Amino acid sequence: MTVATAGPASATEDLLPFRDPGFRADPYPYYARLRQEHPVYRHPVGLYVVSRYEDVARLIRNPTLSVQQLDFGPATPIHHTMLGKDAPDHTRLRRITNRWFTPKAVEEWSKVTRASVEAVLDEVEKGDGTLDAADGLSLKCTFDTTCHIFGIEPTEMDAIQRKTYEIGLSLGPGGNDEEARATTEAFAWFAEHIRRLVADKRAHLGEGLIDAFIAAQDEGRMTEEEVVYTIFLFFAVGHLDVKHLINHGIWLMTQKPELFAAYRDEPEARPGIINEILRIETPESMVVRLTTQDTVIGDVTVAAGEALALLIASANRDPEVFADPDTFDHTRPVAAGQHLAFGSGMHGCAGQVLARAEADIVFSAIVNRFSGVEPVGEPTYAHTEFLRTITHLPVRFL
Repeated sequence: MTVATAGPASATEDLLPFRDPGFRADPYPYYARLRQEHPVYRHPVGLYVVSRYEDVARLIRNPTLSVQQLDFGPATPIHHTMLGKDAPDHTRLRRITNRWFTPKAVEEWSKVTRASVEAVLDEVEKGDGTLDAADGLSLKCTFDTTCHIFGIEPTEMDAIQRKTYEIGLSLGPGGNDEEARATTEAFAWFAEHIRRLVADKRAHLGEGLIDAFIAAQDEGRMTEEEVVYTIFLFFAVGHLDVKHLINHGIWLMTQKPELFAAYRDEPEARPGIINEILRIETPESMVVRLTTQDTVIGDVTVAAGEALALLIASANRDPEVFADPDTFDHTRPVAAGQHLAFGSGMHGCAGQVLARAEADIVFSAIVNRFSGVEPVGEPTYAHTEFLRTITHLPVRFL
């Protein structure tokens, strides 16, 4: 038996108005009501939304839930990546990439990030201290690092950022036909761009991640489509979420001088600060899974074949786990609860060690070189129901 909610909502009331500008700007009051009144909510678009930490944390690790059987609509090419596959195909693809993100490998990639950051900040110091940190720092250093891992030159940065965002428009439940067309066109652009990169790589083999994918294809461990769209996936995750993590951290430092000082003066506090940035402003708000069998969530039984939206951004602000959850507090004990910003279980982010390292390199370089940072304008946002993103962040380093 399927129970619609833990408590009835009005038949005409939409507790998560995905396209509403107010919701997109600040979804957290909506999440709070959902956790309190409707922790398993049957959304009008036809999926179950799960909002409490306990439920999300358990379900995100549940091996009976499927991504491979989901209908991704215009984002169907994601099924050629590990993000869209169940075991054993997920395991096969993950095994090919895992060694590229070990702590030893991350130490090597961090050198590239550091050089990119220092070059940007050298120019800032030569000028008047102002910078649009969103593209001029956060995007540039993460994109440079991703391209180095691939073994290619860092070209088409702006186009790749724009096309990635257009694909992201269709990854949440609130997309419309126009956004679906933009997603389809963006995937076509990526496929053409990446096939050119792979062809060039085959003519000029090296030792990067794309070379490893080519070898895996030649050995029968990856298909051509898996190569193309796995490269897309790493382009996307290599900058999208990490850029927001860095941008939001810089923005918080402009609002909280004490946070700047803590990062500078208390190296032992730095991992906790990065954790709290990820918790309080989770870059990707949700993950979606499909039930393959009847699944009990709290006092709701969801039938097999239903889509679940697991609200990790809501789980990360659950007061049952995080005291005073809407307040930034980097001194929270780890034992008080682990945020889910990088997912968990089989589909947990493979690059999270690198993401943390990149953020630490940027923040450390800033606090080591400057006495503070202040806004010189309001940030510009392009939030959706799925993505939290800052597109412009004008700041002055002091």
